[in-house]
Amino acid sequence: MPQEKTLIYHITHINNLKGIIERDGLVAQSIIARESIEYCNIAHNTVQDRREHTNVPLQPGGNLHDYVPFYFAPRSPMLYAINMKNVADCMATQLDIVYLVSSVENVAQSNVEFVFTDGHAIMAISDFYRDLDDLRLVDWKIMEEKYWADTDDDPDSKRRRQAEFLVYKVFPWENIEYMAVKSNPIKTKVENIIANASIKHHVLVKPDWYY
Repeated sequence: MPQEKTLIYHITHINNLKGIIERDGLVAQSIIARESIEYCNIAHNTVQDRREHTNVPLQPGGNLHDYVPFYFAPRSPMLYAINMKNVADCMATQLDIVYLVSSVENVAQSNVEFVFTDGHAIMAISDFYRDLDDLRLVDWKIMEEKYWADTDDDPDSKRRRQAEFLVYKVFPWENIEYMAVKSNPIKTKVENIIANASIKHHVLVKPDWYY
C-alpha cells in the first residue's frame, strides 16, 4: 500500500475538456451514450463493447459503462497503445492526452459511490472490492514500475497494472485535484481551456508520465 495519498489517474483527449467543464465533471459511458454526447474517443472499441457487457458484482451494480474509470498509476498500457498507434480510429498523440488526477481519500470523503479492482476490470480473474482496506490487494509494486509488460516470470503483470478505481455515474470536477500534460505548450493550451471553469485546477508538466 502507498504510505501517503493514494492517487488515481483518468486520461482524456484535450478536446474533451470543454465538455467536461460544461458538465462540471466526468460522466460514465452509459450517460454519454444515452445523451448522445459528442466526444473524442481514445479507447479500443472492442474493449468498450466488452466493458458494456461486464457486470459489476457489487453495489451500486450496473456494468462497467456505468462508471468513470481511473487507474492507480500513470504510463498505463492504454496510453502505450495510443502512443504506438494501436487504437483503431484514434488519431491522438500523447501530446493530446491530459491526466485528471484525484485520490482515493478525496473520493472517500465525497458522496460518490465507487468500487475498485485488482486488475483490468473486463478480465474474469480480476476481483472487485468496495472496502478500502482491500486496497492492500492491489499490486502496488507493479504500479511503481516503469515497465509492466508480461514476462515468462510474470505473465500477469499487464493485467494487474490496469487495476481500476471506478466511480459510479459522475465524477465531479471539484474532486479533481490537479491535471498533468506532457509539455509546456500543452500546459498553456489546457490553462486557456479551463480559464472559465468553476475551479481552475493546477496543470503540471509531467513528461515522465508519458512514453
